[in-house]
Amino acid sequence: MLDTGLLVIRLVIGSLMMGHACKKLFGMFGGEGISGTASFFEAIGLKPARALAVCAGLTELIGGLLFVAGLWTAVGSILLFIPMAVAIVKVHAGKGLWNLNGGYEYNLVILGSLVGVGLAGAGAYSLDALM
Repeated sequence: MLDTGLLVIRLVIGSLMMGHACKKLFGMFGGEGISGTASFFEAIGLKPARALAVCAGLTELIGGLLFVAGLWTAVGSILLFIPMAVAIVKVHAGKGLWNLNGGYEYNLVILGSLVGVGLAGAGAYSLDALM
């Protein structure tokens, strides 16, 4: 059941991160697209905002794809860890832990999942296991 559990975690976390990427890059799922993401990044002091918005979106998309597929899982975990850590520091840390108050609870759950799977490996149902 361990391999099935790792698969479920990879599918949920990786898919959600790809969704975040699509919000940033393409404006899908109610997202703001590159321009809106760049405006938000500018407002929180991330510059050059447009380049960082593209980098964040691509990092989440590529990292999410790797994580879902269980391909180079440690690399995918690191790619996804970076934007979540930045989100905690730049957006959520000052609001405390709980998500209800805009805190970093959700981001912390994602970080824990990324570290856990990154250290444990993707499991038998992954491209890493096939290689």
